[in-house]
Amino acid sequence: CRAIVTRTLAVFNMKGGVAKSTTVYNLAAGLVKFRRQRVLVVDIDPQGNAAASLGIAIWQLSKQLKDVLQHKAAIADVVIKTASGVDVVPSNILLAEEEIPISGRPGRELLLKKALSPISNQYDFVLIDCPPNVGVFAINALMASNELIIPVDMSYLGLLGVQGIEHSLTLIREQLDHPIAIAGVLPTRYDRRNNLSKEVLDALKEHFGDAMFETIIPETVKIREAPSHGQSIFEYDPNGIGASAYHQLVEEVYGSK
Repeated sequence: CRAIVTRTLAVFNMKGGVAKSTTVYNLAAGLVKFRRQRVLVVDIDPQGNAAASLGIAIWQLSKQLKDVLQHKAAIADVVIKTASGVDVVPSNILLAEEEIPISGRPGRELLLKKALSPISNQYDFVLIDCPPNVGVFAINALMASNELIIPVDMSYLGLLGVQGIEHSLTLIREQLDHPIAIAGVLPTRYDRRNNLSKEVLDALKEHFGDAMFETIIPETVKIREAPSHGQSIFEYDPNGIGASAYHQLVEEVYGSK
């Protein structure tokens, strides 16, 4: 029996609309499809988009992540297996109701890390979809992870949000004493016809240097359409530029093991 070294990666940005959930479920599906990895997606974003995009009916859940964080269920009991081969711990908006109660608990930053402990060695990768803020759920995700993927959309506001991300990382590393590493900064929603996309990409490369992924995720209709079919981009449009880009990301992330 081979020893499992689990890589736990949070996909985090405080700005919405940066293809965060899109990156989580496509990266997860690609790691299963192309590299035969065992992958768990943990959807700690109350919007539940990563789980929904993998075909899970998030409004019909009998158990979900909130039950785990409330100590009403073991995490193994809420895992759902999907057609893509990705296992998912799903959430929906009911998770948001727990934010205030959880915020007052001792050890609140480590609830997810402790919950994942019994099952994490069953997976090669655990990918955590974070909410677009720096609340208790995002902090739980970051504290449970040893690496971070930062998707940044090619907009002025996307670029502006980089300082906020770095401030959050300082909080996690220094005040909570957790040495999380940046796996890579991922440019998303790139439109090569748009001068702003090129300018933002150049600014990101100048700021992050070697921390940038080589992969650039394009702005395509097919990437946006795939979730409505409960499919990854590899199933929905396997020969398109979106699938090619996410396949490249899979190889970059897998290759850095």
